[in-house]
Amino acid sequence: MSRRRLLALTAVAALLLGALGYGTYLWYYWQGHVSTDDAYVTAHLAPVSARIPGTVVEVRANDNQDVKVGDILVRLDPKDYEVALEQARAAADSAKADLQNALVNVPLTDETTRSLVQQAEAALAGAEAASQVATHDLEERQGQLKANQAAEAAASATVRMAEADLEKARLDRERSRQLVQERMIAQQDFDHADAAFKSAQAALDVARQRVDQAHEQTLQAGASVRSQTATVAQSRRRVQEAEAALANARSQRQQVKVRQAQVDAARSRLAQAMANLRQAELNLEYTTIKAPVGGRVTKKTVEIGQVIQSGQPLLSIVDLDNVWVVANYKETALTNVRPGQRAAIEVDTYPGTAFKARVDSIQAGSGAVFSLLPPENATGNFVKVVQRVPVKLVFEPGENSRHLLVPGMSVVPTIAIR
Repeated sequence: MSRRRLLALTAVAALLLGALGYGTYLWYYWQGHVSTDDAYVTAHLAPVSARIPGTVVEVRANDNQDVKVGDILVRLDPKDYEVALEQARAAADSAKADLQNALVNVPLTDETTRSLVQQAEAALAGAEAASQVATHDLEERQGQLKANQAAEAAASATVRMAEADLEKARLDRERSRQLVQERMIAQQDFDHADAAFKSAQAALDVARQRVDQAHEQTLQAGASVRSQTATVAQSRRRVQEAEAALANARSQRQQVKVRQAQVDAARSRLAQAMANLRQAELNLEYTTIKAPVGGRVTKKTVEIGQVIQSGQPLLSIVDLDNVWVVANYKETALTNVRPGQRAAIEVDTYPGTAFKARVDSIQAGSGAVFSLLPPENATGNFVKVVQRVPVKLVFEPGENSRHLLVPGMSVVPTIAIR
């Protein structure tokens, strides 16, 4: 065999051995790794929109500019909102003054109405006491009138008795006069009869005077009773007036509740005014639109002079410090995939560069389940198709420190399952 032929056979054998060894290596390697080319980079996209309508007077952000949290991106014309803020402050000050006035009126009304009630109660007590005294005096004077009437009746009876005695004495004197003239009795007996007549006459005069006195006293007592009756009626009217005044004073105590209700209403108006003031302050703050997160500006659509509405998108910010990979693995490849396993990410944009990552989580469902139109098999004709399940892979710290990876990049992740 020639030497050239020997060298050719040796080369072929070496190539076969090398291919066999490389194939063995690949078989062993893929027994401990799973990979897919259906994967891409994604990140948090923070849409920035206006919270209030207004006219844009300044735009500080440009496309693809890196910004930090709190950086000013856009300014709106604040004039209208400054005026609204001043109006809200004035309304809040007015509401505070109304509340203070209402608070002052409550104790003042309470003290005033309490004093009126106390005065009315004292007046009623005095009127009732005066009425009781007047009623007692009336009862005494009525008793005195009855006593005077009884005395007058007794005096009248005495007059009648005196008149009878006088008539008897007159008749005795007349008989004595005839008997003396006939000299049947002594002059002395006549003198006794005449004295008895004069005495009876004098007694009648005294009795009549007593009747007159008793009648005068009865008339005075009757007038006193009538006067005291009028006094009692007047005192009772005063009691009724005092009762009415007390009822009115007690009804005015309800004004305290009214004043308290006014305080509550004023406090509510103040709370509303303070809420409006806070809203006006927030609206003024919203004229300055700041970056909610740090990242890179994209999809900028706002320009100076543009009139924007509440909720209108202005731009988006991509958080490049927190990107991850969504890899859609076949369900048959996920048998041994677990969270925490290491992975290598190859990016089409940077061939030959591998980024370190690890498995974060596996979605609870295939991608088809969460699609807009999930597949259904209502006809019974079923063809088994291998489904793909999204797996979230997060990069190790510092792997994207230069912000080379951006959302939407195609990647090929390889997970080490052993």
